[in-house]
Amino acid sequence: MSSGQHLSKELYDLIKSIGETRSKQEEDKIIQVDVQQLKQSISQKNIQPKKMKEYLIRAIYIEMLGHDASFAYIHSVNLCQDKNLIIKRIGYLSASLFLGPEDPLLVMIVSSLQKDLTSKNNYEVMAALTTVCKILSMSIVNALVDPVCKLLSHQSENVRKKAVMALHSILKISPSSVPELNDKIKRALCDRDPSVMAASLNLFHDFINNNPGKFKELTSSFVVILKQIIDHKLAREYDYHRIPAPWLQIKLLQILALLGAND
Repeated sequence: MSSGQHLSKELYDLIKSIGETRSKQEEDKIIQVDVQQLKQSISQKNIQPKKMKEYLIRAIYIEMLGHDASFAYIHSVNLCQDKNLIIKRIGYLSASLFLGPEDPLLVMIVSSLQKDLTSKNNYEVMAALTTVCKILSMSIVNALVDPVCKLLSHQSENVRKKAVMALHSILKISPSSVPELNDKIKRALCDRDPSVMAASLNLFHDFINNNPGKFKELTSSFVVILKQIIDHKLAREYDYHRIPAPWLQIKLLQILALLGAND
């Protein structure tokens, strides 16, 4: 193994030295030294985004090993505002790993998320939607409901799929925050792209599990979708060992079992 162009010597040496330790005590000593070094390095002024990206990767690595790297949290929040997509994604990734649902720094990410959710760059939109799914909490949910719902009708199927997933996360936290909910999720179920429809099934499963009677009228729709899958109407990429979309079939059968229970 060589350090190559993707790892700096410092990060490579850290990973290598931890991999060679023979006890937890040795590992803790190495991490404690690196924490002090990282604190000094990350507090310097005018750090290049590429270097800051590496510092945050080191901070993630430190926390993965059970040590505190809270001194790096604010820097991950700052990277979320970067114009470079790769740097921005590192910021969102590290923030979603670092920040808990009650962390006060979450509020500082809201403006970046709102801006990226309305971006013309689909990759920025998807990065923001992925982050919404991971960091959503009661303190920020109301600020993100409207832009997420608007993306349910986006021209890109990948964006619509992630918007459905983000909506699912919103509804788990605050079911009453989404206006005209039934119409929105029904449109997702009838989406022209199978991946969006598939994402909506998880949402429907949770709702039907809690209140089967509310969605009885959709039974025929689920049956039609199941029949289309069995008849190989979906693209071959959904097949698994020549079985048409087996995971979708299982989810649909689970939904139909809930709808038909005690009926």
